[in-house]
Amino acid sequence: MKLTNHRSHDYRFLVQRWRAVAKSCGLLMRPYSEVGGHPTYFVRSRQLPSAGAVYISAGIHGDEPAGTEAAIAWAEKNRAVLREITLMIFPCMNPWGLLNNSRNDDARRELNRMFQHDEIPSLRALKELIKPMRFSVALMLHEDYDGQGVYIYEVQRILPFWADDLLRSASRIIPVEGRVRVDGRAFRNGVFRRKIRPKMFEKMGLPEAPYLHLHHADRTFTIETPSEFALDQRVRAHVAIIEECVRRVTKLAQSPTRPKAATSQRARKT
Repeated sequence: MKLTNHRSHDYRFLVQRWRAVAKSCGLLMRPYSEVGGHPTYFVRSRQLPSAGAVYISAGIHGDEPAGTEAAIAWAEKNRAVLREITLMIFPCMNPWGLLNNSRNDDARRELNRMFQHDEIPSLRALKELIKPMRFSVALMLHEDYDGQGVYIYEVQRILPFWADDLLRSASRIIPVEGRVRVDGRAFRNGVFRRKIRPKMFEKMGLPEAPYLHLHHADRTFTIETPSEFALDQRVRAHVAIIEECVRRVTKLAQSPTRPKAATSQRARKT
C-alpha cells in the first residue's frame, strides 16, 4: 500500500486519485455540493440497490487526514473488490477544512454536529443523495488528538456486534485504546456501544453517525485513530477495519440467515 503522507492535505491530489480509481473500477464520481468554494464529491457503484450497500465517509473534520488518506489507500489497494461490492463513498466532506487543517468549515461550523439542519448546502445535498438508501454498514473515519489507541463507537441494533472484532483487525497496527473513559463516556476494551435516541442530541447537535443509524444504516461505526501516532499507522489501522467490514458484509450477503436485532435481548452496558 503506497502512502503519500506529505500530500495528506492536498485536496486536488486526493480528487485526482479518486478519479483514477473510479475510472478503473467503473464507478461513478460526481460533485454534489461545495464547501468553501471547493467541490465535494461522491463515488458510488453504477448499479446501487436501495438496500445492502456499504457507506464510507471521511474528512468531515479537515484536521483528521488519516481518514481521507485511508479511504483512497483502501480503494487503490482493493480495486477488484470495488468492482464486486456495492458502495457509496464520500471521500472528503469538508475539503476547505482539509486544505486548512481545520475541524470546522469556512464558516466556522462544526459540520458533524449539524445533521439536524437542512440549510447547510453540502449536508442537505448529501442527505438528498442517500434519501432512498438503506446501507448494510456505515463507516465514519475519524481521529482523536487525545487518543492513546484505536477505538470505535458502535450503535446497538443488530447481533452479533462487530466492534470488538474490528478492533482486533486494527490492533496489529495500533494498540486498542486503554482509557476506560473518553469524553466522559465509559469504554470497554476500546468500544463504546449504546442505543440511540434523537433526544440525546438536542443540545450538542446531531452527528453523521446517529443520523445514519436513525434513517439509513443497519450497522453504524465511528472509527477513531490517535492522531499523535504516525500517519501511516493510522491509515493502515483504518484500512484494516474497512477490509474486515467489507469481508463481513460480503459474507452476510452470501448467508441465507438474517442477523438478529439487538433489541431482541437486553444489551449489555458499556
